[in-house]
Amino acid sequence: MARSDSGIRQLLSDRAFWLGLAAIAAGLVVFAVLFNFAVMPIWTRHDAMVTVPNVRDLSPDDAESRLLLAGLGGQYEEQPYNPNVPADVVVDQSPSAGTEVKPGRRIYYYVNVSPKELAVVPDVVSLSEGKAREDIGDRGLVVDRVETDTMRTPYENTVTRQAPSAETRVPVGTRVTLWISPGVDSRRTVTVPNVVGLSVEDARERIRGAELWVDSPRATSGTVSRQEPTRGETLNPGQEVRIYTGTED
Repeated sequence: MARSDSGIRQLLSDRAFWLGLAAIAAGLVVFAVLFNFAVMPIWTRHDAMVTVPNVRDLSPDDAESRLLLAGLGGQYEEQPYNPNVPADVVVDQSPSAGTEVKPGRRIYYYVNVSPKELAVVPDVVSLSEGKAREDIGDRGLVVDRVETDTMRTPYENTVTRQAPSAETRVPVGTRVTLWISPGVDSRRTVTVPNVVGLSVEDARERIRGAELWVDSPRATSGTVSRQEPTRGETLNPGQEVRIYTGTED
């Protein structure tokens, strides 16, 4: 009797095992059918298209997030530093914003990465264009443009202005613009103004306002105590007036 009961239990156990195995197999078949005919079309979306969002002017992290939200991939690329546009933001992308692409398409975005090294802009006002270019290049900077100024100096092609200004700290590779003099205008004359008693800054402004040139590199601060030529004399536009202070007479 015990042997018979044991056989029955074994039979029931085997039956449960095979029923369970059959249920698992049936479930796998149902899953495969559903995956093939329902999930895969949604997943692949062969006929679906995604509009590429605009990620220009965004930080790299924000650009990546915007692309992911659109169902696209992002590829970070460094752009050679351009000081004329904001640093550490996306300055270009490919494909461009508004393009229709497949979901999951990789979008390249280019970041204007600021350099780690800084340079001090040299003072090149009153130098020749050639010497100014040399000094600027020695600092790791680049002369971008050279413009002819309305301000005249005693010598043609002398630097009259610069941007960025002298002593400014800028990234290496920054572009510098120079303005140069057309030289003295010998066809006209102007009257030398009186600048004695003025601050050096005001004296320089008044002399240049009279179409004359002032360099006097030793007169950096204080009050003007003497000038050459004196007030009332006539010079050609672009000729020089020197100023002196009590500290460097």
